[in-house]
Amino acid sequence: MITAVRRPRLPRRPLAVAFALAGCASADAAALDPGAPQAAFNPDFIHSTGGAIDLSRFERGNVTLPGVYQPHILLNGEPVPGTYDIVFREIAGSESARPCFDRPTLLRLGLDTEKLEARRVGDIPAHDATCGTLDTIVPGATVDFDESEQILRVTLPQAFLASRPRGYVAPELWDAGENAAMLNYNANTYRIRTQGRQSTASYVGVNAGVNLGGWRIRHNGGLAVSAGRRQWRNTLVHAQHDLTDLRAQLTVGETYTAGDILDSVRIRGLGIASDQRMLPASQRGYAPVIRGVAEGNAQVTVRQNGYVIHSSTVAPGPFEIDDLYPTGYGSDLEVTVTEADGRTKTSLVPYTAVPQMLREGTSRFAFWAGQVDEASVPETPFIAQATMQYGATVNSTLYAGGTLSNSYAAGLIGAAMNLPFGAVALDVTGSRAATRSGRVHRGLSTRLRYSRTLAATGTSFGVAAYRFSTRDYLGVTDAARLRSRLRRGITGDPVGGERSRFDANLGQTVGTGRLSLTGSVVDYWGSRSRGLDYTLGYAGSLRSAFYNVSLQRSRVGSALGGVFGGRPRGGTDTMLYVSFNVPLGRAAAAPNLGLSYNRSNAGDGALTANINGRIAGDDDLTYALAASRIETPRRAARNTGSANLAYRGYAGVYRAGVSRSGAGSSQYALGATGAVLAHRDGITFTQELGETNAIVHAPGAVGARIESHTGVRLDRHGNAVIRGLQPYQLNHVAIDPRGASHDVHLRSTSEAVAPRAGAIARLDYETEQAKAVLIHATQPGGDPLPFGASVFDEGGKTVGVVGQGSKIFTRGAPAGARLRVSWPGGSCRIALPPSLESLPLHGLHRAVRSPCEEEAEIASRDDAS
Repeated sequence: MITAVRRPRLPRRPLAVAFALAGCASADAAALDPGAPQAAFNPDFIHSTGGAIDLSRFERGNVTLPGVYQPHILLNGEPVPGTYDIVFREIAGSESARPCFDRPTLLRLGLDTEKLEARRVGDIPAHDATCGTLDTIVPGATVDFDESEQILRVTLPQAFLASRPRGYVAPELWDAGENAAMLNYNANTYRIRTQGRQSTASYVGVNAGVNLGGWRIRHNGGLAVSAGRRQWRNTLVHAQHDLTDLRAQLTVGETYTAGDILDSVRIRGLGIASDQRMLPASQRGYAPVIRGVAEGNAQVTVRQNGYVIHSSTVAPGPFEIDDLYPTGYGSDLEVTVTEADGRTKTSLVPYTAVPQMLREGTSRFAFWAGQVDEASVPETPFIAQATMQYGATVNSTLYAGGTLSNSYAAGLIGAAMNLPFGAVALDVTGSRAATRSGRVHRGLSTRLRYSRTLAATGTSFGVAAYRFSTRDYLGVTDAARLRSRLRRGITGDPVGGERSRFDANLGQTVGTGRLSLTGSVVDYWGSRSRGLDYTLGYAGSLRSAFYNVSLQRSRVGSALGGVFGGRPRGGTDTMLYVSFNVPLGRAAAAPNLGLSYNRSNAGDGALTANINGRIAGDDDLTYALAASRIETPRRAARNTGSANLAYRGYAGVYRAGVSRSGAGSSQYALGATGAVLAHRDGITFTQELGETNAIVHAPGAVGARIESHTGVRLDRHGNAVIRGLQPYQLNHVAIDPRGASHDVHLRSTSEAVAPRAGAIARLDYETEQAKAVLIHATQPGGDPLPFGASVFDEGGKTVGVVGQGSKIFTRGAPAGARLRVSWPGGSCRIALPPSLESLPLHGLHRAVRSPCEEEAEIASRDDAS
């Protein structure tokens, strides 16, 4: 049974017949539609000395028998997720059974009945299925079935499909995955020797979890061992569950409130928050709606920075494009409408965004309630926090939020807009905090954000300015710390936090590189000291080499006394950093040489050379060597060296390293990162799991690799676990059969799944386990067998066909079997050896030379024996 979407892929096994026919003719139509006209092949293109060439078996597709199938469905060329039971029935005038579609199936495929009724072109039977063709009720619809690949190709005109945004996956197809238990681990141990002394330190971090009935329970913690002391610390424990109808997540336990509008706070309680990942990728974040009018059937092309990001055909009249994918902070869009007669109209649509912006008509919300669980807050006051965003128009978003806690309240209101000169977000927060002494602190905080990208000059910049307009403004954690101080009898200036803060980041393309400047300036109440932090850098490439130069400067300001504990006064620190990296060769596996130099205004500096690469071209085993010269004020310069190895296997990543300095100190390190997953098929050791994962199950395909997942192979149970799946989207997972047994054939090598966030999805791949043999046989006179001759087993079942060079590839024929080769005007039999295990390997298959004897000769020999 096929239970997931499969992409058709060419077999990786050598098929002589397929290669031989590649240049002769195309029989696609016959393969997909058994009722189609026969395809004709010209035997003159194929050289054969074995007599007549029999190509008749390739002139018509296999006959499909009536029954219920679960094929992979391609709708207009795109895979359809989920499982469909398709009934095939006999149709008059057709040699093969044809697929039947009932109303629920067509609706599930996306057919819009209202559009059909509006055109008055047909009606879908409520209960009876339509078999054979669909064009009787859906004009222009086609259906083709490839039985060999179990792929059903359905074409439905776009005019009759329900309007769905790009990337849409129906919620009923979101996969909650398996019930399973998991344990991520990250273990490291260090041994340091310095001047005759040695010390050892170890740390094991764990992330454990259980998925049960749609709930995802997670626990993070760590064990530190040093100097004979052990300390265990829990860092996070919570449970989550999807709220599909709300497109939101429910979280219960220890978590953090959202920080996109209000300040993020760690709490112990519960929260309900929108999860934009449940929306199609073309509906997330912000992108403008493009509206226009077409005089006739026209092509609409949208470009950004010179690249086409959208192209579609529209009907005459007004059109609207509302499913553009968000592109970071954006850049103006160039829209070109090309009419049927070749005339074009071009317009410019402003597109810049800030994080608060949403698409028109969409919304996002969050609600949290519980106890404050911040390490810097000695007490655990109650807190409730809520935020709301709404895309009011094409270019504007309104948002608001509020916080309630013990003797504390705060409210925020703001708006974000996409304007011709950039994107702007402005909000104001008011706070009120009361103390036990009766004093009330009221304050306002105003925040302004701006973002702009100038594609013509390659310039991008965004700034955010925070200014606390009154001295008494307090955030919720500041207010909690203030109450705690007063309760403990600590008096003094109760505030002294940030008065204003200015953050900026700018980028400019210069030559082949990018110049960037990021920085912040902070002023504090009650202090003339100002905090300053900025980084100026330039990164670029020169042929295959990459370089980077950066200058960082920082000065820590001071807030005297108050809730914030007094920040230390300090001088200005300056750091210069230069790096250069170049591959040592043009091969993909060539090692990489890196040089770097850094120096501070205090006189510290280091010059480092390193080389890293893969051993013997293996992606799984990597190395890194480094040598440094370190300079420190008032100390002699010293040299250090290090060597590290890392192996990425299917069960985890293992690391070993050693370093030594000229001062006589040395360090040895070992590390391992991986995971253990318990599921219905047993226990699987795997690489570290991510948020959303999948079990890949292919019985017998031990050693096969998972494409795009370095080091991941199927274990002896035919299982592997992959990480990094995108939740609520179709993820295609392909198996590379190389490395698997030559006696295992993967009927499908690619599946697709749309998992829910945090799920352990399951992908089953159908396999066939049977001995594969490549037979080189000749006719009794020594001549090659006719190309295209059919090969049958003793039960009359087709098990192969004669390819070029008189070779036959067969799978599943038992040892000692007698295979019958038949062609027009002749036949003979091949006797397989009594044991196939002892046959020599020819590539991935066992190979044998065997004569094809006359049937009469075999019969007489059998009678004599």
